[in-house]
Amino acid sequence: MEKVDEKMNVEEKAVEILKNQFVCNHCLGRSFGQLLTGMTNEERGKILRHYLAMLIDSGKKISVNESNFYGIKFHNVKVKPKKPKKCSICGSIFQELEKKARIIVKKLKKYEFNTFLVGCKLTPELIRKEEDLWSRVGIEWCESIKCEINRELGKKVCELTGKDMNRKTPDITILYDLNTDEVELDVRSIYIYGKYQKLVRGIPQTEWKRRIYKTSVQGIIEKPFLKQTKVKKTCFHGSGREDVNVRCLGWRPFVLEIVNPIKRTLNLREARETINKSKKVKVKDLKIVGKYFVRKIKSAKYDKTYRAKVVFERPVEGLEKLKQLKDVIIFQKTPKRVLRRRADKTRRRKVKDIKYKLLDKNKVELKITTQAGMYVKELITGDEGRTQPNISGLINNKVKSIELDVIKIWD
Repeated sequence: MEKVDEKMNVEEKAVEILKNQFVCNHCLGRSFGQLLTGMTNEERGKILRHYLAMLIDSGKKISVNESNFYGIKFHNVKVKPKKPKKCSICGSIFQELEKKARIIVKKLKKYEFNTFLVGCKLTPELIRKEEDLWSRVGIEWCESIKCEINRELGKKVCELTGKDMNRKTPDITILYDLNTDEVELDVRSIYIYGKYQKLVRGIPQTEWKRRIYKTSVQGIIEKPFLKQTKVKKTCFHGSGREDVNVRCLGWRPFVLEIVNPIKRTLNLREARETINKSKKVKVKDLKIVGKYFVRKIKSAKYDKTYRAKVVFERPVEGLEKLKQLKDVIIFQKTPKRVLRRRADKTRRRKVKDIKYKLLDKNKVELKITTQAGMYVKELITGDEGRTQPNISGLINNKVKSIELDVIKIWD
């Protein structure tokens, strides 16, 4: 590899680039892309090409391939350059960007969007030729061919669609493969924040792969949005979850992620009204948010208040003992019912408040406020000693059944 002279000036670099073969204005100007602003690489290349032509016409001896001056009329010297074929560096790819932009626009046709970003995958030949050029003239002042193709292709798509480029949060990111002329689209998800109530028992929070249940909280909430965005898939991100047979009468925060939306215009009011008519799930406070809200929802730790109607095996006595649980740390090993999918470890959670009312000789209503992450059913049953202390143990009475509701989420 030829050693690069780091002190090579602008004229020397330009001569070196044009010395042996034809190089287009884009590739000539790109080696000086970090010099001056407010102009394209093509404009830089044109200026440099005409400057060298002027030097030659003034009598200066400069050794370059004459095809680089095709179309320039000399006044004082006889130069009759032949018409060049393709650029020796880029293969004159910049002349093909209009055609490639039309391929992209055709692919975008079915999508509603306001902003986009274009990227490309270079061919091995383009990479090799660019690296060969850098080895001869250095990388000082230069811009990569990938950056220029992305920008110029983006400009063409802007002109054809009337949409804007956005480097931070584009609605659609486009990848053009220059090896195959194939286009990949990455459509940004839409994220809808809200709070829900689950008013009935017997439905899970999210869709189950095995379709054991006819519907879910996710299925009811997503239905109007699937219709509005013309998609088939959402992801549901809840701040915690309740069991299938537990109602959530408090308002649980969630984010519904609409994946690969074709339409992006949403009517949140209409969607809310449709969901609330289900009489199984209610929502409120719907709004469009950023992706970061998913992390915020997932990491939130909300205390909760539960109402439990508990039937015991024998007549209930000694309920006053339950006062001992207030402000007490409960030690809970992972419940047996979830051991198959969660690590077996001991959790420390506090009971913040507990109230009780005898409904029948064997039936008690409990209102329990707990620290986030407590397994309330196991606090009541004891889970065969895996939760200590526990309500069943304090009153020495085994639990027959529990009807549980989440009545407040302290967000």
